[in-house]
Amino acid sequence: MTLPPRSAASAAAAKGFGLEAAAALQAQRSQLRLCFAMLTALFVFGIMHLASAAEARPASESLPTLNGTIAVLSDPASTLSLAEILDSAKQAEFRTIRGTSVNFGFIRTPVWIRLELPGRVSRQAILSLSPNFLDYVDIYTAAPDAPFSAERFTRHEMGDRRPLPRDGISALDYAVRLDFTEGATTRVFIRILNNNTATYLHLQLGSDEDHTSRAVVSASLYGAWLGGMGVLLVTQLVFFYFDRKARYPLLAASTLGIILIYMGNLGYSRLYLFPDNGAANDAFLGFNAWAGLTASAIAYMHILDLRHRAPLVHRLYQAAAVAGLVGVGFAFAGENMIFGPIGSVLTIVMACVNMVQGLRQWSEEGAASRLRGAAFAALCLGAFLTMAQRLGIAWLPHWTVHSYGIAGLFLTVLLTGALAVRLRDAEALTRQMKDEALRHAQLAEHIAAGLVEERTRELVDARRIAEEALRLEKQSQLQQVRFLEVVSHQYRTPLAAIRSSIDSIGLALQPDDGANQGRIERIRRAIARLVEMLEINLARSRVQGPSFRPRIAHTNAGALVAAAHQRACDLLNGPTIKLSLEPRAAQATIAADEGMMELVIINLLENAVKFTALKGSEPIKLALGMARDEVIITVADRGCGIPASELPGVFTLGVRGRHSEAVEGSGLGLFLVKKIVAAHNGRVSIESSEAVGTTVRVILPTELSEP
Repeated sequence: MTLPPRSAASAAAAKGFGLEAAAALQAQRSQLRLCFAMLTALFVFGIMHLASAAEARPASESLPTLNGTIAVLSDPASTLSLAEILDSAKQAEFRTIRGTSVNFGFIRTPVWIRLELPGRVSRQAILSLSPNFLDYVDIYTAAPDAPFSAERFTRHEMGDRRPLPRDGISALDYAVRLDFTEGATTRVFIRILNNNTATYLHLQLGSDEDHTSRAVVSASLYGAWLGGMGVLLVTQLVFFYFDRKARYPLLAASTLGIILIYMGNLGYSRLYLFPDNGAANDAFLGFNAWAGLTASAIAYMHILDLRHRAPLVHRLYQAAAVAGLVGVGFAFAGENMIFGPIGSVLTIVMACVNMVQGLRQWSEEGAASRLRGAAFAALCLGAFLTMAQRLGIAWLPHWTVHSYGIAGLFLTVLLTGALAVRLRDAEALTRQMKDEALRHAQLAEHIAAGLVEERTRELVDARRIAEEALRLEKQSQLQQVRFLEVVSHQYRTPLAAIRSSIDSIGLALQPDDGANQGRIERIRRAIARLVEMLEINLARSRVQGPSFRPRIAHTNAGALVAAAHQRACDLLNGPTIKLSLEPRAAQATIAADEGMMELVIINLLENAVKFTALKGSEPIKLALGMARDEVIITVADRGCGIPASELPGVFTLGVRGRHSEAVEGSGLGLFLVKKIVAAHNGRVSIESSEAVGTTVRVILPTELSEP
């Protein structure tokens, strides 16, 4: 069937839809490019702002600068005391560094820091040190130009293995007050011992107002960062609600890992979660770092679809995920110092692999893949700077500590945006497919309506032909029944005359004429058998007829079976038929058409006689039994049996087994048996084994019931 006008309209509509979709896609790409440019500019601005803010410029010109006044000394033997440090020989070993940060990476030995701050005016200032999760920090302060004597220095004990400071200055960093005198030098010595994380310290000097201002600004920025990451995490879970894909909760787990890592790096875990348990805080830091590595590796595997696109890289990510779990074990065992350098290097490697893989897939999925590539590029830069700084590269500026947090924020924003774009594209594709499906459905409905109309006409014609065939079949069956009735009636008169003549001849014979008396008896039996065959065939024709309906009446089961047995013996020549009647069953009353049920038994016995004769002359058993409220008529033979493969079809009209090729028949007997028994609300079962024999059971209820 062809519909040219409709097809042309559909093609035009599809073309219009394609143009609209292309225009919408172009507009979306322009918007994404603008958004990406804005995010890039914001990222660069944030890095530059941190770089400028990290310069150690005091808020007031009256305070000395820290840059160029910091000197460091390692204590590999862990034996130096303040008195030994004040010795002139040791003082000469101090090495002056640039900047305001001290970075030794993953070491287990103490580090001494010396500050020599020339006073410009007489005043007080606050010296603050961060981060706040170093194990032991001892700050020694003295009055300006105090002699080099340990007794003149005051010791301030800090560190996460000690209680939080109660001086009221700050809990997020280590802070002490310093006195300055014009023209005098204030000296400060700091001893750091850190056994489970990287040894890094950033120093700042300022007035009380400067310290408060920095705390407020930092808290605002950190709060905004944490709030933004929290919103992104919730957004990812909302995406999962609408699109049940594993990538959304996995990205949410990765986002949570970044949040927890940065909470630890900023000192919030030390302040709020583990104020009096530094070991637990160290385990928290290590767990978040390496569990975050595992969560990120698994998330990025799914986001980049590496299982199908890059199997080799997929195995690398799996190895990184396992390595992260190993790092978690080291963290809980208090041995993060062993795994820390390995994990940091692995993090840098995986960040670079992320970027390379993201760039390889830059154009595979349009805007979504480009956002992913930009996200992994930002992560690579941030992870490289932060992890390199953690490994102890001293020349890196202080702001690199925060580069991973900023990169993590941009990563999460861009990946969330990529997932949003992908979800939007999926929805657009779904709508397009729905529109296409609707158009196809309408076309299919039109075609189907035509087909239904055509098939309806064919069915009407087929029904008319079937009804005509059924009418002819019924007419043929009725004619067959009438023919057999006529034949039976026409044969009865000559057969009766023959029987009468034979009886007269028999009376005329001498009693001792045994030979002729035998012939007379055989003629009588032949006449009786011929009459019986006519009656049975007439009954079979009536059962096949269209108006078959048994005439149900109360019937004694034993009398019925006995009568059928007698008729079968008169009718059938062959093996002996043995009758067995259970007394209780013989007295039972069933609702049956006596003639039809006799036909059932005769058909079964006829089959048994035929197939037993093929094998020998074993007797056939006809039995009447009873179980519960049912009578059971059983016909069992020791004939050739029925193959198991042929048993399911033995009650089908016209079906004959391979053993019946040598036996006359039409495949009608068992079909009539099942039909008659079903009309009596009974059932038939058959069991047979080749070369063993067959057993057929007819089961009838003893209660009177309507057929």
